Amino acid sequence: MANRLQFESSPYLLQHSKNPVDWYPYGDEAFELAKTQNKPLLISIGYSACHWCHVMEHESFEDEIIAATMNELFICVKVDREERPDVDHFYMDAVQLLYGHGGWPLNCFTLPDGRPFWGGTYFRPDQWKEILQNVSELYSTQYQEFEEQAVEVTSGIIRHSAIVADSGSRRLNDDFFTEFFYNQREQFDYEYGGFLGSPKFPMPMILQAFLHYNHMFGQKEDLDHVLFTLKKMEMGGIYDQVGGGFARYSVDNKWKVPHFEKMLYDNAQLVSLYCNAFKVTKEGFLKETVEDILEFVNRELTSPEGVFYSSLDADSDGEEGLFYTWTREEFDDVLGPYAELMGEYFGVGEEGTWEKGRNILLRTVENSSFAQNHFLSEEELSALLKACRLSLLEVRARRNRPSMDDKVLLSWNSLMIKAYLDAFITFGNDEYLSSAVNAVNFLLKELKNPDGGYFHTWKEGVARIPAFLDDYSFLGEALVSLYQLTMDDRWLYESELIIRHILLHFNDTESGMFYFSEESHHNIVRKVETYDSVIPSSNSSVARLLNSVGTLTGNVLYCEISQNMMEKMNLRMVQQPGASANWACVAMETGLSHHVIAVVGEEMKRFISELSRYFLPNTLMIGSEGPSDIPYVKGRFVPGTTLIHICTENACFAPVDSVAKALQLLGAHLSILS
Repeated sequence: MANRLQFESSPYLLQHSKNPVDWYPYGDEAFELAKTQNKPLLISIGYSACHWCHVMEHESFEDEIIAATMNELFICVKVDREERPDVDHFYMDAVQLLYGHGGWPLNCFTLPDGRPFWGGTYFRPDQWKEILQNVSELYSTQYQEFEEQAVEVTSGIIRHSAIVADSGSRRLNDDFFTEFFYNQREQFDYEYGGFLGSPKFPMPMILQAFLHYNHMFGQKEDLDHVLFTLKKMEMGGIYDQVGGGFARYSVDNKWKVPHFEKMLYDNAQLVSLYCNAFKVTKEGFLKETVEDILEFVNRELTSPEGVFYSSLDADSDGEEGLFYTWTREEFDDVLGPYAELMGEYFGVGEEGTWEKGRNILLRTVENSSFAQNHFLSEEELSALLKACRLSLLEVRARRNRPSMDDKVLLSWNSLMIKAYLDAFITFGNDEYLSSAVNAVNFLLKELKNPDGGYFHTWKEGVARIPAFLDDYSFLGEALVSLYQLTMDDRWLYESELIIRHILLHFNDTESGMFYFSEESHHNIVRKVETYDSVIPSSNSSVARLLNSVGTLTGNVLYCEISQNMMEKMNLRMVQQPGASANWACVAMETGLSHHVIAVVGEEMKRFISELSRYFLPNTLMIGSEGPSDIPYVKGRFVPGTTLIHICTENACFAPVDSVAKALQLLGAHLSILS
């Protein structure tokens, strides 16, 4: 018999709709029942692509005896962390404060009003049975201790999210960034790329920050490490060698064994990172990786409406990685006479050996060396690889596929729109621009309220859940990118409407930052999210958006708010560089040699297109083909010519009439600063 989750739209909640556990969705009904019956709440949080969430469901939540105990002793609530990141943030913070670590599945026990007093992550069935009995008994006999614990935990969450400003008001100068990147550089893994330790996440924001730092200060060793990392990742098992796209992370430190789920937000950010690295180096493998990722996204994560689904599961037929791995026999059957050569290329039976006789396809030798060792030209190897990958992909497509989370999230879609725009700017493929514009138009039509607000998620024609701060800021950043590419004023107008909504509904006057959610429900602390993690923190994104739109529209207030936010984060950036990468990028964009490039004249679009193909992270572009009153352009139109004006610190250099001269001027200015 199905439980209440059968009426939800989240694929994760629907996965649990036939559990014998009497699950409630997160909402008033569950909280009122807990108060009426004086029972603690069990709030269990996960997501549809989470392997260990599936394991605990199978072991415990599908068990009739365990489910009966849960139903008798607790009001049980299931939460999709991707639908309700505000709820996930709060209870994750609670568990991390209690025990120093967290993860998913996240299981938190709370008072009837939602305040947490105990929790953890995955538990084996025998552990879980004991925990259920002990928590229920202690709730009945030692309630006051749980009440005191809940007060302490909630207060700790508030303290933890507080912003401690740098009393010294240190300046964002070259010494500041030298210290920041020195602290982060200590974690470089010089043997396998990325950063030390395992599990190993790609961490695209940190690598973006090093690209930016190299641009500003010419630190070639940092650029070399970024390229080394991107190559190692692309050759590893974390990358789908057959179908393209990156898995969420590698369980080992060599990028060999992925945790096989594929997330939209990871692949979006990695597209942008590989594009920017290509702008700097023009290395061919970077372009190929971008093309393969976007082909994967188009094939497997794009809806008929042209927006993007959230993720693909790690499991199929109840086994992690089964869809993506190969036995030697399976591999040989597909590739026939080429199996021995391609087996060596992909490490089948050697480096790729995994478990249960299956292989993770990966590469340990670069194409140029492999081709030379086998007396092939690189062109011949490339053609052979293309044919063999296609054969493997066709056979793999007939397997039972991992489940897909087909909800459309505004924030993650905005990251993918930005990725498509970056790919179009870098490589000039018109299909990438078309994909981005189509997705933007859909989001503005289907997820926007008449009052200017947005919804967080959309599925099967229904938009729901008020949008969160990162929904607004990521969409705003994508719109600014689209404006700078097309110079269509409507995109800048929409981004400014987003800022107005943020200022009106999310502003935290005490911290000078912005709340993650518009409102607080059920005693959840209204969080100010500032830590950059696998995606940028919402506040660092807002700081960039405010500066960009403020500069492009001439709104000084927006720039001042952004600068104030940056100053409050100075101390955090140096003390916790690993959690501040996007803040560091924004700081370099706003605090050091930031430029506005204003292009005026009939060839404006061509000039901007050419300029955009260079890595110029500390620049904003604005332009007009004729007379205009917009900032930086007003009064600068000269009939019969196109001029490029480079402005910085409220002053502009003498205009130039070619992209080459503009780049020379920008390079000269950077060399003076460094």
